[in-house]
Amino acid sequence: MPLRDIIGQSVAVRSLLGTLKSGRLGHAFLFIGPAGVGKRTSALAFAQAVNCAAPMDDADACGVCPSCRRVERGVDIDARVYSPTRQGYRKEEAKEIRNDAHMTPNAGKRRFLILDDADAMGAEAANALLKVIEEPPEMSVFVLLTEKADRIMPTIKSRVLSVPFRPLTPAEAAAVAGERLSGGQVDYLFPIARGNMGEILRLSEDRKLKELFEDVEAELFERLLKKASASPTRLAEEVGALAGRIDLSTAEDTESTARRKSVAAILEIMMSMVERKHMTVGAGAGEMKRGCDILETLMNTIQTVRGGGLTESALEAMAINLKAKAGAA
Repeated sequence: MPLRDIIGQSVAVRSLLGTLKSGRLGHAFLFIGPAGVGKRTSALAFAQAVNCAAPMDDADACGVCPSCRRVERGVDIDARVYSPTRQGYRKEEAKEIRNDAHMTPNAGKRRFLILDDADAMGAEAANALLKVIEEPPEMSVFVLLTEKADRIMPTIKSRVLSVPFRPLTPAEAAAVAGERLSGGQVDYLFPIARGNMGEILRLSEDRKLKELFEDVEAELFERLLKKASASPTRLAEEVGALAGRIDLSTAEDTESTARRKSVAAILEIMMSMVERKHMTVGAGAGEMKRGCDILETLMNTIQTVRGGGLTESALEAMAINLKAKAGAA
């Protein structure tokens, strides 16, 4: 995919296109941003543009030449993507990457070495790569991808050009999904996946999630936005029960971490509902204040849950707060 076709990353894309047009290609880049916003796609598009046999007037890739097609299919050895093991990037992997950096490009002008989750690079691996990232062979370009720039060693960070990627908006996510998903599907998946496009597409295959979204609306919408008839304990239990029907865990997650992820996803859905109900154009001042109060409660609860606080206690405190706000409305 050429850089010009990447949706929602105008600042990052303009930065990369400016680099290409200037003809002064750097030797190492750090793409920073949350998961699912297109960092890897942009890195491959960058490699496409540099190695394109017939670049466009703006120096972007044509998208149709043999080189562009190889990169798009993931079979171009001049655009290699590396991923860490469960133990992160070890010294052995770093040595392999370092050796690859010294290989002559096969057909392109430059050899791109794209490191997924570069923050998983320990001290030994970082030190093994430090010299080659600082002064790589003339024909090699490093692109490091990370969600957690603060975990990149300062010695590495000081030797790369940082390119920030912002989260997608729901409208941009719908545009990226194109014909693969309906706008309605993106609406209910976006808050669950926290805007992660890859996660949205993965979760779209689970039909039960649509049923879950409808259940959340049916069981909790009225309780949240009108005077609640259920006790705070009952409301907290309902939120917890709905969360039990979502599994966003990975193989590395503990049971408590998986639980926190699921509860946070339900709370994100609630926030989306509140925004649709109260935060629309034309809403009165009282309604807007009511929405802001609820959103504040939900955001604080999400922060507590994701931060490792006691999930059930956080839900009960949230329910008590929401009931009090409903009674005061």
